[in-house]
Amino acid sequence: MTFTRKGIAAKLLLAFSAMAGLMIIAVMIGVAGFSLVAKTERTVINSAVPALAEARKLSDLSSRIIFNAQVLAKSKLESERMQQGRALTIHIEALNRSLHALEQYSFDQPLMLKLEDDVKRIVDNLALLGLLVGRQIDLQSQLDQLTAAMTKATHQIDNLSQSQVANANTIAVANVSRIYDLVAENNKPAVYNALDSLVEVDMDLSERLFELRFLSLQVINMLDDSERIIDIKSLVALKKRFNNAVNIISHRVKSVEDPSRSEELMKQTAKLERGNLLFGVSEQLIYAKQDVQRLDQQNLVLFQQLNSTVDEIISAANINTQLAVKQVDHTLTVARNTLIVISAVGLLALVLIMWRIVYLQVICRINRYSRALLSLTRGDLCIQLDVEGDDELAQMGRAILVARDTANERYRLAQAEAKIRQELQQHKASLERLVAKRTGELERINSRLNEEVYNHYKARDEAEKANRAKSAFLATMSHEIRTPMNGVLGTASLLADTHLSTQQKRYLDVINRSGETLLDILNDILDYSKIEAGHLDIRASDFALKRMVVDVFNMLHGRAMAKRIGFEYYIEPNVDAIWVGDESRIRQVLVNLVGNAIKFTDKGKVTINVQPHPDMPDEILFSVQDTGIGIDTTEQSLLFSAFQQAEAGRKSIEGTGLGLAISKHIVAAMDGEIGVDSVIGVGSCFWFALPLERGQATLNTDVNQVIVPAAHILLVEDNPVNCMVAEGFLKRLGHTVVIAEDGAQAEACYRNEQFDLALLDINLPDTDGVTLLHQLRRIDSTNKQAWQEPTPMVAFSAHVFREEVEIYLNAGFAGFLPKPLVEQQLIDTMNSILKGDKRVVIEKGAGEDKPQSIEHEELLPLVKESVLGCDLQVLGAAQVKQLINLFGDSASKTLVLLRQAITENDLPEVAKQAHTLKGAAGTMGLMQLHQLCQTFEKSAQEGSIMGLAVEPLQQVFDDSVSALATIFLND
Repeated sequence: MTFTRKGIAAKLLLAFSAMAGLMIIAVMIGVAGFSLVAKTERTVINSAVPALAEARKLSDLSSRIIFNAQVLAKSKLESERMQQGRALTIHIEALNRSLHALEQYSFDQPLMLKLEDDVKRIVDNLALLGLLVGRQIDLQSQLDQLTAAMTKATHQIDNLSQSQVANANTIAVANVSRIYDLVAENNKPAVYNALDSLVEVDMDLSERLFELRFLSLQVINMLDDSERIIDIKSLVALKKRFNNAVNIISHRVKSVEDPSRSEELMKQTAKLERGNLLFGVSEQLIYAKQDVQRLDQQNLVLFQQLNSTVDEIISAANINTQLAVKQVDHTLTVARNTLIVISAVGLLALVLIMWRIVYLQVICRINRYSRALLSLTRGDLCIQLDVEGDDELAQMGRAILVARDTANERYRLAQAEAKIRQELQQHKASLERLVAKRTGELERINSRLNEEVYNHYKARDEAEKANRAKSAFLATMSHEIRTPMNGVLGTASLLADTHLSTQQKRYLDVINRSGETLLDILNDILDYSKIEAGHLDIRASDFALKRMVVDVFNMLHGRAMAKRIGFEYYIEPNVDAIWVGDESRIRQVLVNLVGNAIKFTDKGKVTINVQPHPDMPDEILFSVQDTGIGIDTTEQSLLFSAFQQAEAGRKSIEGTGLGLAISKHIVAAMDGEIGVDSVIGVGSCFWFALPLERGQATLNTDVNQVIVPAAHILLVEDNPVNCMVAEGFLKRLGHTVVIAEDGAQAEACYRNEQFDLALLDINLPDTDGVTLLHQLRRIDSTNKQAWQEPTPMVAFSAHVFREEVEIYLNAGFAGFLPKPLVEQQLIDTMNSILKGDKRVVIEKGAGEDKPQSIEHEELLPLVKESVLGCDLQVLGAAQVKQLINLFGDSASKTLVLLRQAITENDLPEVAKQAHTLKGAAGTMGLMQLHQLCQTFEKSAQEGSIMGLAVEPLQQVFDDSVSALATIFLND
């Protein structure tokens, strides 16, 4: 915005600037006045008022000191003197503090020096007063002691003289009686002699004794008077009278004829002769009291002077305060008058500005212009307006005229605008129809997009369900395959110790290899399932690298010998030490690579090499070199993918194609690297490198198997088939076995016998393994001595999930054995426990996810003959018949318990008995019975068995037993 010299804005700006200047001047004057007032007020508050307060406090302390000084002067006891002295000390210290506080204020210097001198003299006089009062108390104490002693002696003299007077009176009375007798006899000479004796002797003695008693009473009175005398003259007169009386008493005491009384009177009279000392002390006491009174009067004079000086200080402070108040009043008067003048000038200027500029040059002209604008708004385009001047309002008037002209022009253009508006309205309607059409198309596209999103979500949900179903299927297969495999491999192991023909041994070898291959495939599938689910655990601990390599060599040496190929290992000396890592996982990778090398090598040899990594000094390099078929370069990148094999391997060797994929994931989990170098027809070298740290522990690196002496073992197992397998293994190892089929039998056996080891099945008819463990431990605490160690106990179950295994070990088990039972695992566990090593758990197969029951839609056969068919060929008919009979007896009892639990709706018992019957049915190949038991177990675990009838279960059981008898017993 620009200002012109003649414009209204410039005039208004000038006028209001002048008014603002007057206001600023008024404000500055007001601020200066109030600042001076505030300064004066602060001076009064910070100086005069505190000075008055300190002066009044000094005066108050002076009054208190005067009072305490007077009380001190009148003190009679030393405790009172000390109490008043402490009070005076406190008040004097407060007085000095007040004096120092007054010094910081600007009082007259001679006045302050006089005040300090008065305080110093008062302090000196009070100190001297304290000493004189102490001396006065000491003299008073001495005087009281002397007065008490002399008073007591005088009372003794009075009492003795009184008794002598009584004796003299008695003698006189006796003499008078004798005179009467002589008068009666008319013996006048004798009468005269008797009268002379009475007058001269008896009456004289009585008179002297009466005088002695009178003088003693006078002495007592004089002693009393001595305590009340306050002047020296009276004391001297009293002293003279006292000495005369004591002198007479000393002479009268000698007239006492009784020696003992005379001696006592002389002793007490000697005490009265210390009167000079008494009156000397009294004289000193009088002088001391006079000194105290004189000092007390001097203190009063000094305190009057002090109070006078304090009054002068207070007066000076009041005068300063009054001067400050007068100065404030003067300042306020000047500021008020100045503000009144400035306000009057400002009011006059405001009136002139409002009239000359605001009213005449602004308001009136704005009114004319506003009327013209109203006429324009009503459509009157013929208005006339006089425009004067060259200011802003004149420009506004000219603008109004321009607006009038513009309105005329707009009116002319209105017709053309109406036509154009009509055309625009038609175009708008066309655009709205086009937008509606495009909106419909977008809605249809959005609907299809939502449908695609829903289908994608549904597909993802189905994929997740399929993944969960796959995991559940794999876990279920782990549990269900391991249970019958226990009977197959265990029975085959027992069968190997019997007398077999060459052909039977070959068949038995086929069974063992097939079973081990099946377990390897199962473990590979489960390992890969765990890797996909992210459940691969790496547990580092100290291990001996050489012992691990030797274990792998011994484990696979038989396969190499069977193929008639060479097999050797080489470990460089600088890596033959204790390392920190997951030994089981490293062994798993090495076993997989060595097994593959042996499997794909038909001639030549397989070599295991362990050495430091040539490029990474902190890593250990494991390599497996073979002279097998070799791998094409294009296929090497696919080897470490799941379910992938080289072309030559697929043609000649069967397998799942999971081993190398699992090994790759395990090595990656340990921050390592795995790879292969291969040439077709020459061989392959699979290698992996791991970062390992050297361990601190000292391990036993002896790779020879420890042979444990024969032990007495308690076996608790309710399944007859599993019981027979475990018993056969233990007896073949040279151990004695006691079998219990439930918890009650186990407790009874444990009470009656001592055992070296106990194998406890987790699922028992009347209890579970953990509860039974606690029961047996209580029996240990009762039967065994405190120094005896408890019997170690090992859990034995087909439930091999890691969380369940950890529960068993935390409950107190010394180790864990999975089903199917493997003889070597049993030997390793017993060797470690019975020789006192740490608790052992066989990890192979442990840690799988919990199985979830899945429904099979296809109709299962009643009996799968291949399960017992192979056993019939290898074991013979007699052994199979024994197995079938054992199953019939034990399963019938289990079914009865199951029916009873269903009737009582005891869900935990239903799940327990169904699980037991399911395992036995799977071992015998009874598929329909196995499926029904699994359904009952799952329903009981979920909390409801409604809709499940026991009659179909009984019917399937009867049909299964009949089918077994028909197929295997009637041949």
